Amino acid sequence: MCYYLTRRVEFEAAHYYRIPELSDEENYDLFGPMSNPNGHGHNYVLMVTVKGAATASDGMLINIKDLDGIIRKRVVAEYDHKSINLQHPAFIQDLYLQPTSENIAIQIWQSLIPHLQNAKLHLVHLYEESALSVEYYGEGQMVYLTKMYEFSASHRLHSIALTDEENKEIFGKCNNPYGHGHNYVLEVTVKGEVNPKTGMVADIDLLDQMIEKQVFSRFDHRHLNLDTVEFEKVNPTSENFVRVLWEIVEPHLKPVALHRLRLQETPKSYFDYYGN
Repeated sequence: MCYYLTRRVEFEAAHYYRIPELSDEENYDLFGPMSNPNGHGHNYVLMVTVKGAATASDGMLINIKDLDGIIRKRVVAEYDHKSINLQHPAFIQDLYLQPTSENIAIQIWQSLIPHLQNAKLHLVHLYEESALSVEYYGEGQMVYLTKMYEFSASHRLHSIALTDEENKEIFGKCNNPYGHGHNYVLEVTVKGEVNPKTGMVADIDLLDQMIEKQVFSRFDHRHLNLDTVEFEKVNPTSENFVRVLWEIVEPHLKPVALHRLRLQETPKSYFDYYGN
């Protein structure tokens, strides 16, 4: 019987991205303002998940105090209130290893795994900010990156395959002829091997531009039923909406692989879609 235990910690750190032999202009072209050699900082949030069986003697997967001690010593002490480029051994030793969230997550995994004896490390989930995070499962250089976007739209749940009475019975107040609205939150998760030059799975600026062009321009501040061709004949449930979003987004991400879309309709419900 396998259990999964997750602990959350926070630390504050500064970093910058630069390739030594490039000029200031070339570094800026590659990394933008993140190339500022004076650095910038984040309030990082780290979620460490371990897995394993509970021991018969105490009924625990691992003593939380022990796990917290390992995380404090092997992670927090190495990063908290530090300049990662200048004070973390791995990034001092290799000037070409960019302290991106992707590479930091891999380094955290490598720092923790030798010290977990009674549990196996399952996941390192690192938030650089509330809308941007990476997940690492110890799969070589494979990292999952998630960026969150918010937009506003209205819709009416109404199926042309049903009668008016059936629509009212099934969808209730969501069948209001004038529609209703949501602040949708879309999580875009891509996966891939970390680029050894940039330290990234995907260019965030390009991802932002694509979402702006392909998603916001179509759906933000729109009535899905009345203002979009995608839902002229399709009931704009969140199930249908997240599938439509996948079909729109996925071709424009290549060669980056789209792993998952998560569409949050309300704080109480969200819908995940992984394509086919």
